[in-house]
Amino acid sequence: MGYLYGKTDLSYYEGSEHGDYQFCSLDDIIEQFMVVYVGDEKLITNVSRTDVQFHAYRALAELSFDTFKSVKAQQIEVPPSLTMILPKDYVNYTKLSWVDSSGIKHPLYPTKDTSNPFEIKQNLSGAYEFPTQADLFQNASFTNRLEGWIKSTQVVRPSSVGGVVTSVSVDASAENPVVKFQTHATIGSSNGNPSYGYCTYIYQEIDAADLGAISFGATATTNAASSITITEAEAAAADTNYGTAGTFTKPGSTVRVGLSTQPPSDKITMQNYVWQGVQYVAPTSNANPNYFDLGYIEWTQGESGLKNYEGELIDLTNATGTIYLVALSIIDHADIDVTAYNSSLLFDTATVDDIAISNLNVKPSLTEVDSGISSTFKNYKANTPHENQTEDYEDDTYWPQQGERYGLEPTRAQINGSYYIDNRMGKINFSSNIAGKTVILDYISDSLGTDGEMKVHKFAEDAMYKWITHSVLSSRINIPEYIVQRAKREKFAATRQAKLRLSNIKLEEITQILRGKSKQIKH
Repeated sequence: MGYLYGKTDLSYYEGSEHGDYQFCSLDDIIEQFMVVYVGDEKLITNVSRTDVQFHAYRALAELSFDTFKSVKAQQIEVPPSLTMILPKDYVNYTKLSWVDSSGIKHPLYPTKDTSNPFEIKQNLSGAYEFPTQADLFQNASFTNRLEGWIKSTQVVRPSSVGGVVTSVSVDASAENPVVKFQTHATIGSSNGNPSYGYCTYIYQEIDAADLGAISFGATATTNAASSITITEAEAAAADTNYGTAGTFTKPGSTVRVGLSTQPPSDKITMQNYVWQGVQYVAPTSNANPNYFDLGYIEWTQGESGLKNYEGELIDLTNATGTIYLVALSIIDHADIDVTAYNSSLLFDTATVDDIAISNLNVKPSLTEVDSGISSTFKNYKANTPHENQTEDYEDDTYWPQQGERYGLEPTRAQINGSYYIDNRMGKINFSSNIAGKTVILDYISDSLGTDGEMKVHKFAEDAMYKWITHSVLSSRINIPEYIVQRAKREKFAATRQAKLRLSNIKLEEITQILRGKSKQIKH
């Protein structure tokens, strides 16, 4: 039965898999190998499909590097940073070019004369600097309000149904600036939903790569639960629709300050809120003490003052990513009478101040001046490339030599621009004359990134079979060496044949090129 059985012209030309007939999938290669190359009276009498799959993956990757045609490419407009991030499936490049307005590619050339090293941070005397508390926390005493901190989203409703519900701000009127968390009770509903409160927060990120062991402390104030009495006049002044007189309970507040490996959730409500079977509000996970998986300090129900973390030093020796310093306020209005929620007296507050490191050990590792950008790279970006200065060497010194350009560096005898690949940061860095231009990166992958690209050109199908055969035989014991060597020679010959076929040499194209052989070639 033909390979195209059931495939009509209409389904092909109106489909999206154009040109796929030249390929066969890796799954087909594996299945056909198991059927044809494995069994009684064959070189491979028995092998698991898992082993064949592993060797097929390795064969596909190796042939992708120097036998298969490279079809991977990405195009970007070079930003002011003069960098391009390497593709996620990048293994190596084949060509970098910028494209002019006619769509013609102009090759860029690599430069070996610069790089982007790790620039060590030094003090004025030249000694190396290591991380300190100042490098970890920004604005820990809130003298610059919330600069350097990220706060939870403020909840605001129309004034007729609550107005500002939550707020996180710095109270600068106090003797020392403090962060003030203020939360208003939110009404439930007649279908059984309770009133609910909020868990608001501030946080900042910390790079834990250079930290060893750490402890911390802070100052906070909380309110204890209390009863309040609302008069008829206060209720009327609060809201004519919902305000009511009576005695009600304010829930009090809780403050936690701690370290977590995860940023806080943007959900800040304390209870479920369901309307006609649809959950509009989900409870926050931040109020769960387990959120602070590294450690925390707590003040609750009227506690206040300075506290330090009482556990052992938090060991961050093996931490390599980002951790989060979080201060949050929990004010739960679940037991508030819904008819009184709108009174301004039902606001509850908590404050936090002076979050500080009480103990800090750092790893014996160096600090970088500017993360990922050395002064060498900054100078390279700022410099006008030498090739753009179009020096023709026709001056009083060189012109008498019949215009011959003595001293010209051949590697710079072009004006297209240059680049180098910064493998440390996973980026391509370009010279300044490439800024704003459209750049195309042609690159090689291992063809194992997605299921869709795991396919083999039919010119190399036999090379795949021979490669798998040799890999299976060479990894087994009790296989005569002459059998292994025979399989190796067959693999080599099949790979060479595949490379010749895929080189796509056409006699007419070579003839057209050779027609220029009568032109004089100057050296």
